[in-house]
Amino acid sequence: MKFSTITLLCVFIAQLATAHPEPQSKRIEMSIYEAINKAGYQRMLTQRIAKSYLAIIGDIDAEAYKSHLKGCAKLFENNLKELSEYAPTDDIKAQFRYVGILWRNYQFIYSDEYSLENAEVILQFNDKILGACHKATVMLDDYAQTLSENKDQEMNEGSDRLSHIINISGRQRMLTQRLLLMTLASFQNIGDRAVLRQKFDSALSDFREAFKELMSYEGNTEEIDGQLFTITGLWDGVERSLIEIKDADEHSVQHKDALIKALKKSEQVLFGFDEVVFLYERIGG
Repeated sequence: MKFSTITLLCVFIAQLATAHPEPQSKRIEMSIYEAINKAGYQRMLTQRIAKSYLAIIGDIDAEAYKSHLKGCAKLFENNLKELSEYAPTDDIKAQFRYVGILWRNYQFIYSDEYSLENAEVILQFNDKILGACHKATVMLDDYAQTLSENKDQEMNEGSDRLSHIINISGRQRMLTQRLLLMTLASFQNIGDRAVLRQKFDSALSDFREAFKELMSYEGNTEEIDGQLFTITGLWDGVERSLIEIKDADEHSVQHKDALIKALKKSEQVLFGFDEVVFLYERIGG
């Protein structure tokens, strides 16, 4: 699966979900690898939604981010429905039900009224819903690693390692958005600056360690290696800008310009990681 922009994907799938809802009685059919990818995508959406809201509040390309926000919210709900219907165990199903409960805190994002107070609410609940989505993804990863067979799909030798790689490569998508979110919050003085810096540093450390693991994975194809190399070139400049903005005691017009450029360039990084995850998923069949 390939697409040109995340925005178009969000809007398209949201419209598709509205126009052709699945019957409640029909269980979603997907491979365990697809489920891990989709659940991991939910992690990214929690950060992208929050990032978009803060960009709107900061009057940074507000109309575009309004489209991102509502399109991605619809996609989150559609994915949550599919994953809940797919859930292979009662524990995993219960975890997705918990994600749905936490999601209720975000219903105000469908309103056309945007406020600093709501931005603070999003930031307050962000870690909790991210953590719940991450746990669901890890539970699916654990399930894949103990499964000898998923329906009529034979689990290939080394597939337990592949499920982990799909999990952490999908997490990279989330971390790009989280780093941007923490930088936006710091730039706009939303939340405690010291706490935001700590979360930024933790996310960046996780990002760097996972990138090393992906680069050294013995199952990489030439296409995956090429994609990771391209991402490296794109990400380096974004990372430097975000660190400079994060560490600044006071923010200037130049910092805002750098932030806007980083937001735009990071989209290419996100597209790249999304392609990497689908390439890994394809290896699993």
